[in-house]
Amino acid sequence: MRLVVDGFGKFLGVKGETLVVREEGKTVAHVHPRELEQVIISGKGSVSTDALRLLAEHGVEVLVVDLRGEVMAILMPPMMRTVSTRKEQYFASNDTRGVEIAKAIVKAKMKNQSAILGTLAKARRDTNPELAERIYSAAEEVKKLSEEVEQVSGDRIEEVREALMNLEGRAAGFYWDALKGILWKLGFEGRSGRYAKDPVNALLNYGYGILLGDVWRAVHYAGLDPYGGFLHADRPGKPSMVLDLMEEFRPHVIDRLVVKLVSKHMVSPEGFEMVNGVCQMKDGVRRFYLEQVLGELASEVRYGDRKFTWSDLILYQARLLAKFLRRELASYEGFWLRW
Repeated sequence: MRLVVDGFGKFLGVKGETLVVREEGKTVAHVHPRELEQVIISGKGSVSTDALRLLAEHGVEVLVVDLRGEVMAILMPPMMRTVSTRKEQYFASNDTRGVEIAKAIVKAKMKNQSAILGTLAKARRDTNPELAERIYSAAEEVKKLSEEVEQVSGDRIEEVREALMNLEGRAAGFYWDALKGILWKLGFEGRSGRYAKDPVNALLNYGYGILLGDVWRAVHYAGLDPYGGFLHADRPGKPSMVLDLMEEFRPHVIDRLVVKLVSKHMVSPEGFEMVNGVCQMKDGVRRFYLEQVLGELASEVRYGDRKFTWSDLILYQARLLAKFLRRELASYEGFWLRW
C-alpha cells in the first residue's frame, strides 16, 4: 500500500503507533506503518520527524517530489546486502559487462517504443489510416535502429556510450514525432526536457519522477549503487544506474498511460497552468494523475510465464542485472514487451 500526502496544509504525523494525515487540524486518514510500502509526499505536504522515525523503524520508504515531479529526496532502510554486487558494478565499468548492459537497455527501450507505436497504428488503421501509416512507419524505423545496436562493439562502456546514445536519440526522434499525431490535442510538439512547455510534457515529467522512485527502490534492494550507471555517464548527484534501468520501463508504464489519458480526453488544457515559464498540473489534475500512475504500477503484467505487478517486475529486472554483474548469469536481457 502507498500513502500519498499531497496538497497545501496536509501533514503526516503520529498518534501512538499509527500514522495520521491531518488537514486544517482534522484527521483525514490514518494507517499503521506495517500496512505501507511507500509514502509519497507531493506538492506542499509536510511530515514530522516522529513520522519519519516510525516509517524508518518499519522499513517504509519515503519519496518526496515537487510539483513538477522532480525527486527532492528519497528515504530508505539501510542496505541489507554485502558489498560484492557494488564491487562488481564498479569493475564492470572497465570490462565488457558494462557494454553488454548498456546495449541491452537501449535495445529493450527501442523494442518497447516500436511495440507501442505498432499497437497505436493498428488501433487507428480504420479510423485514421493516414495517421496509422505514419505511426507504423516510425515503428519500423525504431525497429531498424534497435537492430543496429547489435553492431556496436567495444571493450569498455566509454568506447561505445556515444554511439549508443546517438542511436537512442535517433529512435526517440521517430518515436515522439509519431506520437505528436495523437498528443497534439494538448499542445505537444516534442519533448521539452525537465522544464515542461505544454501539458503533455508536464504529465510525462511528473510520471517519470514517480517511476524513478520505484526504480530507485528496486536498485537499492538489488544491492546496486544508484549512482554507478553505464549508459548514463557518471556525474555528481546523478543517479545513473537508476536512470539506466528506468529506460526499459518509461514507454510501457508512463508514455502509454499519457497516450491513454489524452486519447480518452481524461485530461484537458484547463487542468494546467504556466508557473515561471514551466507548465504544471493544477492540484486536482495532479492528484488524479498520481492516482493513475500508482494504479499503473500496481497493475499486473504477464512477462514470460509469470505475472508481476509493474513494481515487482522492475525489482525482478534489477535483480537480474545484479546477478549478471556478479557473474551468476551468462548474459543480461533488458525488459521488453509486445503491447
